[in-house]
Amino acid sequence: MSTIHPESLQRRGGILYTRSVRFPRGRPTARPSRAPSLRNGERMTRRFFLCYLETTRRCNLSCPYCMSRLPEPPARPELTGDEIKHLVLDEMKKYTPDAAVAFSGGEFLQRPDAPDILRYNASIGLWSFINTNGTTLTPELARDIRTASDGKAVVVFPLNSVDDAVHSWSRADSLSTVARAARACARHRVPFFFLITVSKANLATLRKTMRALQWRGIPMLRAPFVPRGAGRDHRHLCFTRGDMERVIHPALRDHWLSYVSYTPFFAAPEFIEQQCGSDVILGQLGCQAAKGFIGVSAEGEVTPCVQLLDSTVSCGNVRDTPLLDIITKNETLVALRARNALTGKCGRCRYKHTCGGCRALAFYHSGDVFAEDPTCFFEPADENTVSPLEPMQNRNTAKFIRFLRKHNPWKNLF
Repeated sequence: MSTIHPESLQRRGGILYTRSVRFPRGRPTARPSRAPSLRNGERMTRRFFLCYLETTRRCNLSCPYCMSRLPEPPARPELTGDEIKHLVLDEMKKYTPDAAVAFSGGEFLQRPDAPDILRYNASIGLWSFINTNGTTLTPELARDIRTASDGKAVVVFPLNSVDDAVHSWSRADSLSTVARAARACARHRVPFFFLITVSKANLATLRKTMRALQWRGIPMLRAPFVPRGAGRDHRHLCFTRGDMERVIHPALRDHWLSYVSYTPFFAAPEFIEQQCGSDVILGQLGCQAAKGFIGVSAEGEVTPCVQLLDSTVSCGNVRDTPLLDIITKNETLVALRARNALTGKCGRCRYKHTCGGCRALAFYHSGDVFAEDPTCFFEPADENTVSPLEPMQNRNTAKFIRFLRKHNPWKNLF
């Protein structure tokens, strides 16, 4: 059984690495001095905003719970390279000059035009996140990615556990694939981080995995397992409120490098407001659906979150309506940014603007994207109820913001 061991790492010259895997540093950029209010639903339109684009459903793996694999082919064809450039990338540039696009799939690197898409995205000033399974990512390809993106690319690898048996249980490859691809990125100084899909299957090793990443100084994102695509018949893998309270949230709140995009999140609204008045502008806390994030399917459908693609929460198609108009005018997206239409305890919560509850979990549990998060263990009487976890989350949020100020590529993005 293979395991990543944090004791194999060292620190030299401010660079964290294990063998040839390292998290590179880079050049700083200027920051505006003041951010508008978090209470403003359109706040993020002038700063970092991420479009998660599933560029294809094709993949060289057949992971058993792949959320982009459907039982029947979609009615519309996948977006062409030119459609991606002009119906998605150009529109994101119009929405905010600091946008980023996460190119995913399927497997984005299976597209023959992937380098051309990366070059175009860089040419209009946008950052690229490349979500890849890592199977084809050689040192040569990592070098080509850095060149094509003009250095404005971050690679995202799946890492469901540092325990190979647990990681491989939900994926059609082994932990060594990700480790090899990460070394390839480090060799050519392409930044990378890890995405953990949290389910019943990896709860037992979640804290161990997160500690290994924190020891390295590598940020991570968590995504909840949802019954989308090939996972539609596996609701038994969805974690519960009890799992969140006993296992998931303790691990997340202790790992301050994971403080982007997770719920429930209990940092004080006024504390976040104060932090956002500094040189780091951060609106990616809590649920990002519509607020700092949208999903676009391979066929052009737009939803508030990638986990909601292929669901009834479609906000339009980029072939029919300009993406800029969808983002700024669609009633569902506008309401989710404002957070005033949330119901249940999310609607009366002190943290609805800085957390908001997971909209995907709300939808898959109730069929209503505005319903309360079924996995939240906080029970507020009203907006004056304070979580006992607030002071600790404030402290760790401050640590996270200091990390963003000091490290590339993050200080170029937030």
